[in-house]
Amino acid sequence: MGYEDITFFVDTFSEALEKGHIHAYFQPIYRAVTGKMMCAESLARWIDPEKGLFSPALFIPALEESGLIFELDMEILRQACAFYNEMREKGTPIPSFSVNLSRRDFKHDDLYDRVISTLDKYNVPHDAINLEVTESLMIDEPEVFRDVLQKFNNAGFTMWMDDFGSGYSSLNVLKNYNFGLMKFDMVFLRDFTLKGRKLLASLINMAKSLSIHTLIEGIEHEEQQQFMLDAGCEALQGFYFSKPCAKDELSSMISEGKIVCEDTDDRAYWEQIGKFNFLSANPIEEFAGIDAPEDKAAEHTDTVSSLALLECNKGTVKYIYANEAYRKRIKYLGFNTIEEIENDFNSQRTEQSFMMKKFMEDIIEQGDIKIAEYTAEDVYLRLSGICLAKKKDCAMVAYNLTTFETEQEVEKANQLIYICNSLFATYEVAVLVYPESGIVNRIHTSNNLPTFDKESSINESLRKFCLSQVDEVDQERYLQFLDLNTAIERVENSPKGFIQDKFRMHINGTPNTWYSVRLSRVPAINEPTYLLTIQSM
Repeated sequence: MGYEDITFFVDTFSEALEKGHIHAYFQPIYRAVTGKMMCAESLARWIDPEKGLFSPALFIPALEESGLIFELDMEILRQACAFYNEMREKGTPIPSFSVNLSRRDFKHDDLYDRVISTLDKYNVPHDAINLEVTESLMIDEPEVFRDVLQKFNNAGFTMWMDDFGSGYSSLNVLKNYNFGLMKFDMVFLRDFTLKGRKLLASLINMAKSLSIHTLIEGIEHEEQQQFMLDAGCEALQGFYFSKPCAKDELSSMISEGKIVCEDTDDRAYWEQIGKFNFLSANPIEEFAGIDAPEDKAAEHTDTVSSLALLECNKGTVKYIYANEAYRKRIKYLGFNTIEEIENDFNSQRTEQSFMMKKFMEDIIEQGDIKIAEYTAEDVYLRLSGICLAKKKDCAMVAYNLTTFETEQEVEKANQLIYICNSLFATYEVAVLVYPESGIVNRIHTSNNLPTFDKESSINESLRKFCLSQVDEVDQERYLQFLDLNTAIERVENSPKGFIQDKFRMHINGTPNTWYSVRLSRVPAINEPTYLLTIQSM
């Protein structure tokens, strides 16, 4: 862009503002699960009566460079507030608007006061305006931004981090500032490769774990929409749904029913549901604020939970969402589609539907995680669920469905037992140690080796084995190595997750033979568990 162009926009901006050539256009933002409009982004358009529509890519940089961008942003905010008030008076209010703030805006000492006075003028509640700011602002002007951000947060505004991933990304931003929503840049969707999808899903997962709502812009086709829905992204925006349009056009689409807006109750309801993380290894436990055991998290690292959202309204159930894994699981129960299982539930003609109804009622009434297990058609089922949110007569429940087909699982279990037996045969001793309970359980001993897992305490078991099997010259060192007062701490502090040393033993009558003794932390559900193994060297 040449100097003349910059001069033109700078020289004519005030006149354009005065004559009404600066317009706010609005692009709808949709709730991913419901398809209802939850917000509209307010975008600046400069329409000259003679020269036509100027590209924002031309006039916005010019106004930023000259410092006039502040007046542009305040005018777009004003028009958004006026439109909000107009729609409210019509009886078809738009839930909220988002307005972009430039980096230059935060250099103005009266930014906060101008925003507040504009909302007051049109009687717009603070939670109806979301303020979008770019990451670069937080990196370039951290001190200035921090103070103003806190003032807006305290006043009830929702702050959005705009264009996350556009080139200025810094994870420190997430650590240092409080945002209500993270808006991912459309650059993630330009090259919709497997690697790009995995990266985007990981970022959504991260945002959810930090209790930050998520929005993706730039949706252009159905595949992108479905992926973002499955990834748990809460809000979608892009040309696939609607281009930015003038307020009269948006108003008409709403009044004609082409766009359905969510109401105030909807908004609170779905924002609570939006905290549910579809990509978590343990989404139900995470939502309930329960730390999943390490072994469970590791077990599900490469596994997608079979999840569904069911809305209960006066005893009638409707599936709001079900991921592909859930759709596959229900086929084990004899249902080919979500519609079939939904109809079965609502008809309440089968034993299974009665069980499901009671299970859902218990979840909604009690509020905590509920688990049910039963068999149907030679299939073992495990349901876990939690109530995510309630409004009026509605409640949203998240389900995780696990199925185990009997014959297949028995075969898998037998294979696993065979493999484990082969593995433990390489040890002379393999014992599970439970320090909190004071119990040891023998898994394997070779030949006729005496066992000492029924003694009064773990220390007594270790002492008796030592006196019986460890060479006298190494007995003191052996007992020091396995002194549980220090051994557990050494295991936990070890980067490898185990401690190991060599001792001379006379196991099975072989004198002065060296054995490797290892104490390792192993995954466990109920209490910390350790595996003690002794192996010939």
